[in-house]
Amino acid sequence: MTEKPDIIIIGGGIVGAAIARELSRYELSAVLLEAREDLARGASGANSGIIHAGYDPKPGSLMAKYNVKGNQMYPEICAKLQIPFHQTGSLVLAFNEEQMKEVQRLYDRGLENGVPHMQILSGEEVHQLEPEVSEKALGALYALTAGIISPYEATIAMAENAAENGVAFRFSEQVTAIEKTEDGFVVQTNQGKLTARLIINCAGAQAGEISRMAGAENLSIQEKKGEYTLYDRNIGGFVQHVIFQTPDENGKGVLVTPTAEGNLLIGPSSDALEEPGDTATTQLGQDKIFIQAKKSCEKLPAGGAITSFAGIRAVCGEDFVIGASALVPDLIQVAGICSPGLTSAPAIAQDIAELVKVKLGSVKEKKDWKDTREAVPCVRELSWEERKTLCEKNADYGKIVCRCETVTEGEIRHVLRSAVPVYTVDGVKRRCRAGMGRCQGSFCTPRVMQIIAEEAGISLEEVRKAGKGTEIVQGYLKGEK
Repeated sequence: MTEKPDIIIIGGGIVGAAIARELSRYELSAVLLEAREDLARGASGANSGIIHAGYDPKPGSLMAKYNVKGNQMYPEICAKLQIPFHQTGSLVLAFNEEQMKEVQRLYDRGLENGVPHMQILSGEEVHQLEPEVSEKALGALYALTAGIISPYEATIAMAENAAENGVAFRFSEQVTAIEKTEDGFVVQTNQGKLTARLIINCAGAQAGEISRMAGAENLSIQEKKGEYTLYDRNIGGFVQHVIFQTPDENGKGVLVTPTAEGNLLIGPSSDALEEPGDTATTQLGQDKIFIQAKKSCEKLPAGGAITSFAGIRAVCGEDFVIGASALVPDLIQVAGICSPGLTSAPAIAQDIAELVKVKLGSVKEKKDWKDTREAVPCVRELSWEERKTLCEKNADYGKIVCRCETVTEGEIRHVLRSAVPVYTVDGVKRRCRAGMGRCQGSFCTPRVMQIIAEEAGISLEEVRKAGKGTEIVQGYLKGEK
């Protein structure tokens, strides 16, 4: 039987999740299709996690519009969805007089874009704020409204809220063909067939392919890879603000920043993609970002890194591509959402929802729409009294599974019973940080696998690290099963 939702959202990144949440407030049916096994598996799961202030985009661009508006929306959204968010502010460092002119240009551009609370600091003022910044810094642009967030946690939180309000999420479901019909579309996937009145194309690096299938514009998507290095939590306080260098033709440059989870992060590089989907890190790439980061902070520790990763940015020209297709009006394009896409997502979602209302006509708001979401309890951050109260309600919150991050069995079972459960080791990791600490899961993975198997009703051989082909257990030693 063919499913018939009103809307199909293609792509489970931050923009797709934000749109799903925004549409969930209306009396319509929506399905989000994600080709991979979980949310935030593309750019939304591997970026800097910066909520940008908005001084960088070209005035009058969609990037400028949505960046500034999205930045203003995040504090309230994060409070309602219980997403950790820290408005740390950011510094753009200048090391010579020419770069100080660039700082002034960014300040003027920020004013034109409507960015509040900016200052140009002297070198002395910079060092008072950030003692670890290089003594060679002559000054900086200080933007107080910038902040840090976990990009994948924000994506998951928005998706869970959308699911609680009725949006369906389908993973490992790749769109293989799209047929335009008189009253909408027929969408063929690797798992079946759906029809819908509207399609929203949020497919990231695959947005061009989705557009082509639908008979719409030729979206030329260029992919760039950026490598990062993540440090242990014990040096997470090395800096207190997001530290940028003055941007150049390759972008905003290598940053040094605390993360929302309390680690220290440096990166990204900006490299041409050798082959589609390549997210491998290299020693050359890691050395490159370390050398660049040391220009900002000369005392950056040489040791203490716990992992490295790379993300892919999908660029489509010099601006976002947002709006109904000129060739296929029932296809809504949301493409080329590179930086500041994370910041812009909730603002983009609002405008897409308004466009959907115009296209569908007479869409009513739900009277019982829920705009809040309860996050998994973070035992590590609770007081002893709060932990005691939680354990009295559920003893599983007293059983520590991940020692590095102090993640308990109760937290793991909580995420596996959420509105958008994903039964993979990496899925659990992104939702409650089990395996994200110093040992990167070396100790806790077997127990996490056992809990997944119990909750999903599958065998250990079926438990995967991520998508298909990543099964961890290949068999048992004699007498072990």
